[in-house]
Amino acid sequence: MKYARFRSLLSPALVLLTLLVPNVAQAQLPLPCGQGEAQTAFDAAHPGEAEARAARELDTRAAANELLQRGGGDDELYIIPVVFHVIHDNGPENISNEQIWDAMEVLNTDFRLMNADAGQIVAGFVDIAADVDVEFRLAKRDPEGICHSGINRLVSPLTYEGTNEMKQLINWPRASYMNVYVCAEAAGAAGYTNYPSEWGANTDGIVLKHEYVGSIGTSNPYRSRTLTHECGHWLNLPHTWGSTNNPNQPDNCDSDDGVEDTPLCLGSPVGFCDLERTTCGTLDNVQNYMEYSYCGRMYTLGQRARMRAALNSSVADRNQLWTPTNLQETGVFEEELLCSAEFAVDRIEVCIGEDIQFTDQSFFGVEAWSWDFGDGTVLAGSIDSLHRNPIYQYAEAGEFEVYLTVSNSNGSITSMNPVVITVMDHGMLPAVWQEGFEPGVGPWSEDQWEVQTQSGQPWQIRETTGYSGARSLYVRNRNNVTGDITRTTSTTYDAGGMAAVMIGYKYAYSHRTTGETDDRLKLQVSRDCGETWNTREFHRGLIDLATAPDHGGNFYPSGTDEWAGHIEEVTNEVYMVPNLRIRFEFESKGGNNVFLDDINVYGVDSLGNVLGLEPIVESAPFQLGVYPNPSPGEVTVEALWPGGEAQLLVRDAAGRLERSLTLREGAGQVIRLDGLNPGVHLIELRTATRREVERLIVTR
Repeated sequence: MKYARFRSLLSPALVLLTLLVPNVAQAQLPLPCGQGEAQTAFDAAHPGEAEARAARELDTRAAANELLQRGGGDDELYIIPVVFHVIHDNGPENISNEQIWDAMEVLNTDFRLMNADAGQIVAGFVDIAADVDVEFRLAKRDPEGICHSGINRLVSPLTYEGTNEMKQLINWPRASYMNVYVCAEAAGAAGYTNYPSEWGANTDGIVLKHEYVGSIGTSNPYRSRTLTHECGHWLNLPHTWGSTNNPNQPDNCDSDDGVEDTPLCLGSPVGFCDLERTTCGTLDNVQNYMEYSYCGRMYTLGQRARMRAALNSSVADRNQLWTPTNLQETGVFEEELLCSAEFAVDRIEVCIGEDIQFTDQSFFGVEAWSWDFGDGTVLAGSIDSLHRNPIYQYAEAGEFEVYLTVSNSNGSITSMNPVVITVMDHGMLPAVWQEGFEPGVGPWSEDQWEVQTQSGQPWQIRETTGYSGARSLYVRNRNNVTGDITRTTSTTYDAGGMAAVMIGYKYAYSHRTTGETDDRLKLQVSRDCGETWNTREFHRGLIDLATAPDHGGNFYPSGTDEWAGHIEEVTNEVYMVPNLRIRFEFESKGGNNVFLDDINVYGVDSLGNVLGLEPIVESAPFQLGVYPNPSPGEVTVEALWPGGEAQLLVRDAAGRLERSLTLREGAGQVIRLDGLNPGVHLIELRTATRREVERLIVTR
């Protein structure tokens, strides 16, 4: 019989105290399971499921009891094909194959009661600790029957959500596979899944936060039983205190988990392992995998029967998974025949001399590797530590196609599609450069900017809208949804030996008439060729991003008064490197279009002199340059003319003369102007036969 129900003898104050006591084995309190919240959302999305599940419960208990009565007669080993879907954003959540294999090892030893710590089960529960006789194996064939590693990797920002929407990216048939999702965030939990259901076939599966997968890599042994716990839910086991995510509640003694040999209990607070805990009149099974104690060691015989009943039920097609036909179709018994050469890299853009980590992901039975790095270098051999996952550096700039050939005693196979590595030289951009996005002028026209878009509309050229010219760069944000991110990134700029790097730019944005939104435009710089980034300026929609009135339709700035400017002075010496990179990132929050124009970058020495201006030479062309533009009020003017006397005139926007300088006879001169008032100024270089005018914006 189920243990008799008793009210908790703990006082409310003591109950609260137990919630606040951390496990000394873990400095940071671990996360709970999210099954309760996930099940509530699932039931809301599928009206009738909760009632149907309640109606099935009597049949579930009867089936489990029948299996329990059979005892040793119920010893068939059920094998379940598994596929892992790693949903990532090229961060730590893109865990290694080794971490996944380790998670499978932990899962199988737990289900077979072969875990090394099974000897620590307290005396009161040793006799009912169960070998579930279930084994999980990575699939070796996909739903089309093609050889597969059992591990999929997809890049998506949904990794930061970990919700059912993420599962829509990929979901293999639940009648053939147990789907396991690894992501950056599992909807705020360590992991979650739903009970078996007739509904929701396209969301069936287990979701795990990457730090709770296996015992190595981004996880650790303390968090390694999360998959074991969630597999219990996936096979219709509630928590030991019942079907909620709320342990340690006084009324949990009135709940039931549908299993006879698990004592009624309040349930342990997350990470609280008290092996002498007695909350409902009998000793709690604190070491049960369906507890929150994080010291799980066992399932009970009753839980074994309930899970095996689920595997013999047609609900959610669980009874199809372990059939001989499905095991053959998913390839779980096949020998490890060499069938695919695959690899991953940690970076596809680097500078000369920087490390690239290559990671072999080929399968199966690889004994030797041959890496063709595309620059004439081939690394081949069979020493695992040297040839399997090499680190390589390129000594020259360019684009290089990398191939991998793997082999064993039965043959070899080469990766079908190369990975293209872009290697940048130092200082590919000029010392003083301007970007107005005009055709044939500036780094954009020379392919020295690239666009990376996670989702939504990308940075692109707007042909008929500009601040000082005809064109600009913009994001058609009107078509975006909240969370869409796009970036535009420069090649390398040599800031070595400079005292400061000045970055000026103009931007334009408006809200929609439906209300203000908090869209974000960031100026970022990288001192390691793009591996890491530092945000230098952060324009937010609710603070300073909006430059024009709200627009009901698509916003396009109608004049210079609907633009704003910013000049960023980078002075930290750690950024004075030969491979500095600059990028602009835009994140949509549902606002209107955003524009970028007139990017000006130059460096100065400790005296404020602009570095890298072309030397003045005889017979110089007629040329006028103003740096920076926009300016905080101090500018450097580079005036070049063929010879004779020249004048430099400064006027305000109305044409009123502010300054007049007579330049010495010669071929050119560099002049510093300071103390200019905010607003528009016209800088004019005039000789007897020619004049050139530059428009200068001064911001404060």
